[in-house]
Amino acid sequence: MLPTKGYAAQSATSPIAPFSFERREPGAHDVQLEISHCGVCHTDIHMSRDEWGGSLYPMVPGHEIIGVVKQVGSSVTKFSPGDQGGRRVFCRFLPYLLELQRGS
Repeated sequence: MLPTKGYAAQSATSPIAPFSFERREPGAHDVQLEISHCGVCHTDIHMSRDEWGGSLYPMVPGHEIIGVVKQVGSSVTKFSPGDQGGRRVFCRFLPYLLELQRGS
């Protein structure tokens, strides 16, 4: 398991605060990003406050991230450690899109 730090809402009424959790090790088809920046939009606020119903807690808001590829799975061929990249995703709601730019 990978120790991970983020900011989470523990309930619909709690403030977003530092939060430590664990993520599984990357699999054969995964790309692990070391996140440098994360965008939190109004949709994230609605979800963290359960204004639309169905929110699960703890919740780490922010579905637009950028960073540097840290590790790739054994079946990944298009990306390499050191590549810059980003991802925008709504887990369980919309398909994700992974965009990576080679170099710098």
